[in-house]
Amino acid sequence: MISVIPIDRRGGIRMELKNLRTFQAVVDRGSYQRAAEALGYAQSTITAQIQQLEEELGVPLFQRAGRRMVLTRVGEQVLVQARELLRAADRLLQLGREGQGLSGSLRADMAETLLCYQMQPVIRRFRRLAPQVRLIIQSRNCQQIAENVRSGACDLGVGYDMDWCREALEVEQLGEYEVILLASPEFRHPDFITSGQRKPVSLVTDEPDSIFRRRLEDYLRARDIILDHTLELWSIETIKRCVMSDLGFTYLPRFAAQEELASGRLIELEAPISGVRFPALCARRRDRWVSPAMELFMELLREELCWDQPNRRRKGTMLPSLPGRSRMEKETCSKSRPQPDPSSSSCQERATSSGSLRNTPQP
Repeated sequence: MISVIPIDRRGGIRMELKNLRTFQAVVDRGSYQRAAEALGYAQSTITAQIQQLEEELGVPLFQRAGRRMVLTRVGEQVLVQARELLRAADRLLQLGREGQGLSGSLRADMAETLLCYQMQPVIRRFRRLAPQVRLIIQSRNCQQIAENVRSGACDLGVGYDMDWCREALEVEQLGEYEVILLASPEFRHPDFITSGQRKPVSLVTDEPDSIFRRRLEDYLRARDIILDHTLELWSIETIKRCVMSDLGFTYLPRFAAQEELASGRLIELEAPISGVRFPALCARRRDRWVSPAMELFMELLREELCWDQPNRRRKGTMLPSLPGRSRMEKETCSKSRPQPDPSSSSCQERATSSGSLRNTPQP
């Protein structure tokens, strides 16, 4: 094992943490340019900081592999120790902030359907409990969410399909949601059960990487059901409006069309693929330290999105004790949530009490 902490003649550490953070960002994001964008630096600053770090260590950290920059053998060892140092530094900084309440920032990537129709209670409660935390939320597809969590571009990911990189991620199931075939009441070709059809209809859907689109297209191929056209849009609300205008059919979570189903503007089509449940997942990097802000957000996710499966009742997860929050504080949550049976709903009341935070390593 090599030592990565040079000591000057006066016995002090001359390596700067910002250079280590830059080094980590270059590795996590795969290029100097992306690291510069993430850190808010000019690319020339990133280059200078990496060069300074290499001079202090006396070894090259990267080498060329075609057009790509890859870590040297020593660079891989330096990365391990750099992550340990930065985790320790982050924990020290948090100790100083605990008496001042929650602070810092939290970056979360989310699937659009969950962000649009399920996350408002989570965000509202988080803003009330942690007003000093800068919450940055982006809408992404599930492939992008998993990749961004893995690379460190975001702290948390909430989506449906992140099993493909479980080795690098800590993935927790939050609940399950029905996904159904939807069409307007005027839709003239509702049979998606009979095999070997050529249907003069359009699938109204979002991007090719959408987990719902991929699952539906697999089903249609297996049944040899051929469609005339695919109308590719990038907004769930736009998709619903086009379907309500009888421009085609779609495949979305039931909760995303609850109002339209209740009013009769959309109907559910019968088919084996309609009603399949997809798990909602929360993911973070296994080696990422869970800050108090991240812990709070995850606990709120569990409270709002976790349901017991067969009765679909919320689990009684208790909120932890947090800086800036009274130990005697209790919250009552009473609300209706979408159910597999659209005619039923649940209204749960639950008081939350204090517990304890669990810290795990974070780069």
